[in-house]
Amino acid sequence: MISYPIPNNETERLEALRSLRILGTEATPEFDAVVDMAASIFDAPIALVSFVDKDHQWFKAKLGMQENQTCRDVAFCNYTILSTEVFEVEDAWQDERFCHNPLVTGDPFIRSYVGVPISLDGRTNVATLCVIDTKPRKATEAQLSQLTKLRNIVIGLIRAHITAMEAKRSERNARQRGKLLSQVERMSKIGAWSLDTEQLTTVWSPQVFSIHEIDGTEPPPLEGAMSFYPDYEQERLGKKVTACIENGVPYEIECDFITAKGNKRRVRSSAEIEYGDDGTKFLIGVLKDITDQYEKDQELWRTAHVDALTGIANRHSFHREFDKRINAHAEENDHVALLMIDLDNFKDINDHLGHLAGDAVLRTVANRIADTIPESAFCARLGGDEFAVLLTTPGNTEAAEELAAELVDVINQPIRHEDHEIRTGASIGVACQDARTATEDDLFLKSDLALYHIKQNGRGRVKSYDPSITAVFEDKRRSILLVTSAITDGRLEPFYQPIIDLRTKKLRGVEALARIRNPDGTISGPADFFQALNEPQCANEIDKVMLDLALRDFEGWKRRGLDIDFVSVNASSSCIQSDTYVDRVFRGLAEHNLSPGNLKIEVVESVFLGNENADVSGVLERLSANGIMISLDDFGTGFASLSHLRDYPIDCIKIDKSFVMGLGQDDSNTAIVQSLIALGRSMKLHVIAEGIETQGQLDFVSALGSHFGQGYLFSKPLDAEHLASYMTNIGASQNVLGNFAGQ
Repeated sequence: MISYPIPNNETERLEALRSLRILGTEATPEFDAVVDMAASIFDAPIALVSFVDKDHQWFKAKLGMQENQTCRDVAFCNYTILSTEVFEVEDAWQDERFCHNPLVTGDPFIRSYVGVPISLDGRTNVATLCVIDTKPRKATEAQLSQLTKLRNIVIGLIRAHITAMEAKRSERNARQRGKLLSQVERMSKIGAWSLDTEQLTTVWSPQVFSIHEIDGTEPPPLEGAMSFYPDYEQERLGKKVTACIENGVPYEIECDFITAKGNKRRVRSSAEIEYGDDGTKFLIGVLKDITDQYEKDQELWRTAHVDALTGIANRHSFHREFDKRINAHAEENDHVALLMIDLDNFKDINDHLGHLAGDAVLRTVANRIADTIPESAFCARLGGDEFAVLLTTPGNTEAAEELAAELVDVINQPIRHEDHEIRTGASIGVACQDARTATEDDLFLKSDLALYHIKQNGRGRVKSYDPSITAVFEDKRRSILLVTSAITDGRLEPFYQPIIDLRTKKLRGVEALARIRNPDGTISGPADFFQALNEPQCANEIDKVMLDLALRDFEGWKRRGLDIDFVSVNASSSCIQSDTYVDRVFRGLAEHNLSPGNLKIEVVESVFLGNENADVSGVLERLSANGIMISLDDFGTGFASLSHLRDYPIDCIKIDKSFVMGLGQDDSNTAIVQSLIALGRSMKLHVIAEGIETQGQLDFVSALGSHFGQGYLFSKPLDAEHLASYMTNIGASQNVLGNFAGQ
């Protein structure tokens, strides 16, 4: 390899050469004419326009050479590009730099060389124009001058090449941008348009035609373009367009849109004013089909604000509306009223007819509420079978109560579902905003309390909140708190009242009665926590504790040899209806080594009412079939029905003390007690007379044939230890009255 000189700015020079994008391009007549002219001026066989690359020299134009390029290490032009002057070799054979060059010793047998560097910026020589001869020679001044002038022509040709390449690149880029824009328009559903504001003619891009679902390339005039918008949108859009044309106000607007094929779309249109070179005013804008995103946004909005089942507002939307109304009316005389609606017996519909029927009821009720309330009111489904209505009132409850009463009547109407005629009712609690009810939480609490009051005192009615409801609620809350804290602290315990065989005057069993031992040592009876007994969950917890403790105490009495046949425990409606109650009873008997005959379950007549009576019957049947006695407490005071004695496995009836206490004083009481005892005996049921407090009452019920008696004449209720002590005394004296009376 022959060494050759490298310009100091070689890196910059090569970058400049690459930027020309000329290497490898086809020959052109203009460059070829230059080398022909150069060869003619020098009367030489070879002339070249040579671009010197990193490893090669490449000939853009050539005369007298077969090759298109040679290796750079044999190029004479390496020396030409070192300066701005003409480089000349008069006799290569005599020049140590070239005498061994293959181009000198071999074809084309170069003897002399004259070259001028070519630079577009005066600093970086990217090419040469050279003339080569096969004999030694020296160029004349005239020849060198003409060669220099030809160099300027080559520079001009290179610049023309650059311009042509840039034009081609621009054209190619324009085509690519056009294709890209077309693809972007299709993918993003965006089209461009313009409007000549004087001629009212339009120009559309292809995608605008696509959005309109119009075939062709001729857009309609402005009036025709506006016709794709519904009437209610044309007015809105027309105002925007007019303001933009007349005042130069840019606009962006979303509208409903009907395509040429009748398809409904949602579009976003925006535009601004532009002026042509001749001063013509144009409206330049874009049109975007946003249907897909709009529908997704609407679906998200519906999910967030609309109840999916009924189609009315959901809880989230209701709270937003509530907050808005509370704030809006804070500075006005109007007030907000809240109607809380709870469907009656909805669970029964789901249980007996299935959830599809329940869903149909909810949809129908929602529609009836929405159709009944005034336009200014707002309704929502809060969840389950709970609905709510917001109403603006002048500050009293009359309007709200009238609407609530109307809603009760409407909801009570029968609902057809498949082959069923379904009836449901509604209970509605009403609360109105006032000086003491300023927040959403206040109204919710008070309407809830009013609704709760209805549920506790008979459904299917309307009740407006009043302060007395809060007092009742607070009493109940305190009652429940008393019980729950007693259970947590282990202070709920059974006190036992003896049940006496009136024929033998011997103690046969005891009834476990709930008592609370207070921290100060005093005892609270049922009167102190009566309201908790009416709360299903609380009553259920009391029954659990009482059953477990009564069985524990009975096991202790047996170990001590006390002669007691059974312990009687009360079971509330919620307890009897529990799926786990029967298993809990028998598990407790097993844990305490007791037989089923040692336990009597007392229920009141209300457990047989309602739609759960089939479940109650199943529970009582299982208990009775396994040897547990069933007693019907307070017989004759409630919803007594002889069918209860016939249809359920009742072993014993207990005559309420209210009848016993009136014996000898009221003929009606005497007749009732006599009839009840006779009924029980005729049906082979044990009869227990409760509330015996005097010897006269004892003699009376004994004479009438009552099997058992219970009351303060025999003993007040005693805790387990005191009962054991008195049982020991009974065992010694066999005198029930002497040992229990007055204790």
